[in-house]
Amino acid sequence: MIMEYLFLKKFIKIYFFSQLICLSYLQVMAQSSKETTQSSKPTTYLLPDGKVFPIIKWDSLEQAWGKGRIMFMHNEEDDKKGIIHLVRLTDEMKQKIDKQKKEKEDSFAAMLNKPAPDFELPDMQGKHWSLKALRGKIIVLNFWFTSCVPCIQEMPELNKLVQAYANKDIVFLALTFNSAEQVKAFLEKRTFSYTVLPDSGDTDKKYAINSWPTSMVIDKEGNIKLIIQSSPKIQEELGGTIDSLL
Repeated sequence: MIMEYLFLKKFIKIYFFSQLICLSYLQVMAQSSKETTQSSKPTTYLLPDGKVFPIIKWDSLEQAWGKGRIMFMHNEEDDKKGIIHLVRLTDEMKQKIDKQKKEKEDSFAAMLNKPAPDFELPDMQGKHWSLKALRGKIIVLNFWFTSCVPCIQEMPELNKLVQAYANKDIVFLALTFNSAEQVKAFLEKRTFSYTVLPDSGDTDKKYAINSWPTSMVIDKEGNIKLIIQSSPKIQEELGGTIDSLL
């Protein structure tokens, strides 16, 4: 069961700042807290003063801080310990996030119909994958990480997408900056049908990725034809572009 306490109503992407700190601007409802997004440890939620926050009291925190004002912050070290910091989103933070959102939209728009940056990464079995070697195939990329709530929530739809095109010459690759060890622990409890490529930090930078999840569709000539972040219609939107390229 994957963070059942979360019911995602609205979010404005996830941003990384220094030291891979993840900020998510979310409106959610608390239901239960049986497991962590990292998989093997129960999640501990900490308030700014360091006190443990019982997630079942989410509604009261929303009332105190305001709807849409709660952010999750965590880095890789926090993920190993199963810790997520709860931080109140200030007006200044929101303005910064909105600015970065606009910059990201502009950056993605500039990448459309342009050649996708080449990369070579090993999968979990050690097989190497590169765009150059895959030229002539339609490629679907998903940039994600193991403690990214929206990433996890869209995985069932992405798995359906893989199944829908099982007999087509399409390659589905999931790139994460997480280590192979972290991914292995994650996949022990969750299914992700994409071919997972860990340790993708340098490739993330090539693609100017600073918000997760992000999906891209690359045509047979190696050009980026679609860039989309998390969407309730992710399967439909990716599928529409794939169909147009077949």
